[in-house]
Amino acid sequence: MNIESLSLDQLRVFVAVAEEGSFSAAARRFSRAQSAVSYSVSTLEQQLGVVLFDRGGYRPRLTPAGQTLLGEIAEIVSRADRLKTQANAIARGLEPELALACDVLFPIDELGDILTEFQNAFPTVAVRAHIDVLGGVAELVTSGACAVGVLSTLVTIPPALAGFPIEGALRVPVAAAGHPLAQFEGPIATADLRDQVQIVLSDRSDLTRGRDFGVLSRRVWRVSDLGARHQLIRKGLGWGNLPYHMAAADIAAGRLRLLRLEAVRYPGEIVPLTAVHRADLVPGPAATWMIDRLRRADIGRFHREFLSAEA
Repeated sequence: MNIESLSLDQLRVFVAVAEEGSFSAAARRFSRAQSAVSYSVSTLEQQLGVVLFDRGGYRPRLTPAGQTLLGEIAEIVSRADRLKTQANAIARGLEPELALACDVLFPIDELGDILTEFQNAFPTVAVRAHIDVLGGVAELVTSGACAVGVLSTLVTIPPALAGFPIEGALRVPVAAAGHPLAQFEGPIATADLRDQVQIVLSDRSDLTRGRDFGVLSRRVWRVSDLGARHQLIRKGLGWGNLPYHMAAADIAAGRLRLLRLEAVRYPGEIVPLTAVHRADLVPGPAATWMIDRLRRADIGRFHREFLSAEA
């Protein structure tokens, strides 16, 4: 066995013969003479010390050894192709990884659709996605930990960031169906909220730490995760604001009730969102694509019909 002298071309030819089912078809794939393909496979067999094809019939058939090695060899060829593609992309200035930070108000379904398109456009670029609250996104992008972010404009955009407005997300005040606030027939006065527990998001960043957004109750529970706030509200432990796309199924099923508050326009408010990147850095090709795609995000599809029905 002389495995050190194996060539990638030999491995490609072997995989092609196995896939095509004949030496002649493999030869046509590579625009080579059939004898050259046969010689390449024979040389590979000698170097590996095993017979890869049974040539006794009309068409070559993989031997047990050939069947065993086919998967390994095909993977080597595939990895080599990915290496070449990635090296070429890096040489062209394409980022090997895109780190993205999104505010919790940005719908995950929309993000998933965008990342599917991104994967098709940039198959060699790895993605690292962070979901954060309030000032967390701005901090991640400002520090350079993320190249692109989607920032809620509840937070003032730091001067170090360049921002591009995108469609906003609907935020609605809700409570569990059995909660006292859900029993109100008319608008709920702010005075009626003060002694009810309001579940709010706490900011882990220094940008807005200590600041409150939309807090109307004196009794406040703070959580750092939107999913936790959702579940605590569903359990009836308090009321709070949720993105409509997150609360919609519970509202439709009657588990959550929309609250008509005097202090908030019914049924909720559109919170503007902004795509951001570091102002002192020129985004790479992948980051530029992502910013452009985020600017075209159709966030309204999650609440447009609902708002029309409530109008």
